[in-house]
Amino acid sequence: MKNKFLLVILILIVASFALSSCTGGGRVMASGWPGITVDDETAYVSFNQHVYAVSLTNGVEKWRYPAAVEKNVSFYAAPAVTPDGQVIVGGYNNILYSLNAANGQSNWTFEDSQDRFVGSALVAAEQIYVPSSDNKLYALNLNGQPVWAQPFATEDANWSKPATDPNCQCVYLASMDHSVYAINPATGKQIWRSEMLGGAMVGTPAVSDDGQLYIGTFLDELVAIDTSNGQILWRFPTQGWVWASPTLDGDVLYFGDIEGNFYAVDRQTSNQIWTIKSNGAIVGKPLITADGIYFTTEAGTLYALTLEGSTRWTKDFEATLHSGPLAVGDTILIATDEGGLVLFALDAEGLQKWQFSPSEEK
Repeated sequence: MKNKFLLVILILIVASFALSSCTGGGRVMASGWPGITVDDETAYVSFNQHVYAVSLTNGVEKWRYPAAVEKNVSFYAAPAVTPDGQVIVGGYNNILYSLNAANGQSNWTFEDSQDRFVGSALVAAEQIYVPSSDNKLYALNLNGQPVWAQPFATEDANWSKPATDPNCQCVYLASMDHSVYAINPATGKQIWRSEMLGGAMVGTPAVSDDGQLYIGTFLDELVAIDTSNGQILWRFPTQGWVWASPTLDGDVLYFGDIEGNFYAVDRQTSNQIWTIKSNGAIVGKPLITADGIYFTTEAGTLYALTLEGSTRWTKDFEATLHSGPLAVGDTILIATDEGGLVLFALDAEGLQKWQFSPSEEK
């Protein structure tokens, strides 16, 4: 129960920034955990008052946005990268930014949202889908112009990055209103809405090639949904809230809960294959590579497992780990958030290649 208590406190802190306004002379700056996105050469990290571009070769900072701290500007959502070289990132000031991936200069902003951006944008088919805490999903073209007559409306805030399915020609949105939606990407009209799942969702749905969608909820469940009609296929009970997105590898779903349990579940039968108990809450999406499984815990440990659930090794950091690991080539990226951002680059055995910590403002 200790982990759940700590996460509840964290959620309330995040919610105080994401879902309500502050009064007085200015807004309180946010303090969340890092959001990371990578391309072949660069890691883009959003954390507190900046977005950073970091070289994957040596960990050197390429640029930061804004160059100096600006009042009311802070970030939580992980950036998204477009095919034409834009870095798309939403702020706690209700503004969506497009930055030049090469130099960090601003291309355009979108300012129609009435509340904060907590969830990351999805870039697909030359459109940008942006979830907002104002109970809307916005669809923009690559120039930042709306493509729907009206944004798609839900009954509660949207913190979950949308997902898409090329076999469906639709966009899936898991909302904090306890429903999953399938949306027509051309018109913004609802295709279907799932039944009420009994718990909020903040992770991104995983979608299989044969039309099944998987999402974790705050009702202590992982749920499978038929993407053709939104019907529930099965429910898998967990010991705690499922915050992060599951990772699908073949016919196995890998995911953790905030009680520190990590699961491998057969997606066809919903049967548990194995589970292990970690040392802290798991709120980041797990990483699957050719070498095995990697996940982080709030207690500050990176776990490396075999696909059969045996521990290969663990690595402890002197800070909390809320963001899940990412990989590019043979490099694994880990970001800490307690006491400030530190981005570590590791090899498959946990040996450090480099680390990045932002320099002080000049």
